[in-house]
Amino acid sequence: MSSNPSRVPGILGNTSLARFDAVIVGSGAGGGATALALADAGLNVCILEAGPNYFLGLDDPAPGNPKPLFANDELALTSRKLIHQQTRVEPRTFRPSETDGERTVIGEVNTLPKTVGGAWVHADMKVPRFAPFDFHLGTDLGAVPGADFADWPLDYSELEPFYAEAERIGGAQGLAGADPFAAWRSGPYPMAPGAPMFVSEVLSRGARALGLNPFPYPGLQNSRPYEGQPPCNDCGLCSGYGCPINAKGSVNHLRRALLSGRVQLRSECTVVRLVTDASGRTVTRVEYLDPEGNLDGVSGDRVFLAASPIESARLCFLSDPGGPGLGNSSGLLGRHLMFHHQTIGVGIYPMNLHGERGKSVSHGFSDFRGVPGDPNRPLGGIVEFGTNSEKITDAIQYADLGFRGEALKRFLRSSPLGGHIAVLIMQGEDAPQAINRIDLDPAVRDINGLPVPRITYQPHAFELAAREFYGPKLIALHGASGAQFGFVSPVYEGGKTPTGRHIMGTSRMGTDPGRSVVDAHCRFHDVGNLFAADGAPFPTSSGYNPTLTIQALAIRTARAAV
Repeated sequence: MSSNPSRVPGILGNTSLARFDAVIVGSGAGGGATALALADAGLNVCILEAGPNYFLGLDDPAPGNPKPLFANDELALTSRKLIHQQTRVEPRTFRPSETDGERTVIGEVNTLPKTVGGAWVHADMKVPRFAPFDFHLGTDLGAVPGADFADWPLDYSELEPFYAEAERIGGAQGLAGADPFAAWRSGPYPMAPGAPMFVSEVLSRGARALGLNPFPYPGLQNSRPYEGQPPCNDCGLCSGYGCPINAKGSVNHLRRALLSGRVQLRSECTVVRLVTDASGRTVTRVEYLDPEGNLDGVSGDRVFLAASPIESARLCFLSDPGGPGLGNSSGLLGRHLMFHHQTIGVGIYPMNLHGERGKSVSHGFSDFRGVPGDPNRPLGGIVEFGTNSEKITDAIQYADLGFRGEALKRFLRSSPLGGHIAVLIMQGEDAPQAINRIDLDPAVRDINGLPVPRITYQPHAFELAAREFYGPKLIALHGASGAQFGFVSPVYEGGKTPTGRHIMGTSRMGTDPGRSVVDAHCRFHDVGNLFAADGAPFPTSSGYNPTLTIQALAIRTARAAV
């Protein structure tokens, strides 16, 4: 079934739909994958998205659509935060622990873009799969003091077909077998890897000299024309930017869902409450503020939360004012919040590394992920090869140093700061801790008068030990690659706001309702028609980028909910 493009402002897809089998909160990676799986099963779906739409023709089947309203514009995307949450009016608060008072920070705390397509729009689309052992770390590691590692209620083999489906629809490029530590696959990647970045060639030589195994990083940037989309032109501005030519797989699931004729997407609609029946065990209505700020609502037989782990948990708390939170009989809602504890090794090189050309990251290695229970090699994470591509940011640095006119132009041409920097980013496993959580701030409210999410977080010795172990090895790799200087940055020992944007946990999945929030198919134990479809169900964070796993898990959840 196909549909004609909507002519109704603020609504995409089939505008004639009035009754829905499912309502999805959020249109990002998890929400889009959920919508397509439900539509394929014959269900009518309403998606509520808090952000605006920057994809013209997203629901138009005509060739060449959608046409993104993005450009390689550092000022718009980086400085003015075009698609980001505006923290002056929608802040978050932070404290390292409950003993630090009600908050130590108000403002920017791990926010993600608010836009149709979600955070996936600004990502550079890295899609490694989790390893098989990631699904049973509770058993493999045993008791870790102060942490709460737990097995997932499914294993890799159960998720593998959904990984393959997410890769196919998103348009993944990669090289099966190139990473000796990668999980087994049922088939090849849809596309071969694209051109390597120059910085990746430099770092790969150093990595191989140290006995490491660099490989093309799996990603959802087209290396050739794919499903009507153009190939990536390696423009350099990928991470943090929407793609001007739509060569990313950011909205592939969402577009297919909208073209099915079974999906309606309402943008700039901020969900504020889930209304339940008298028993509290069934969601009967999803209330939201429309683009004019008026309260409205929509009903569906099933409701899926895909607003990100922080916002999804916040919504459950907002839906039970004065109570423990919707679906929180376990007391674990909002807890076990995890970010990847990134260790960043910076190298300064004599040659220009030309970060302005490429995909932000084209290569990496998994040797530092480690082996569970190995006392000589702690669990770290996959390592990305990157560099700097933002020339306006580079120019601002030189201007701040006092350079003007012809001198500034010479510095921009040679780029002695940004152009000569390479970074090695390890996505370190973040130990789940019940003390790391989100709740509602008792005093700070957003522009809509709603309590903002308060984040309580401090790192565990588990990830700090991995950082201490692998940080020097990152610097050694820079040395083997020809760097003149190197350092590990930033140093984070706690007390500061975590900067990682890989947000997981807050609605842990499991089979025991007393020790988890959702079941093995991400249905809330306490609310029979409410499901989690983002990174919130993750019991552990792995050491790999999480978004492909979010999509695979969301597809599996949607199929089980039909």
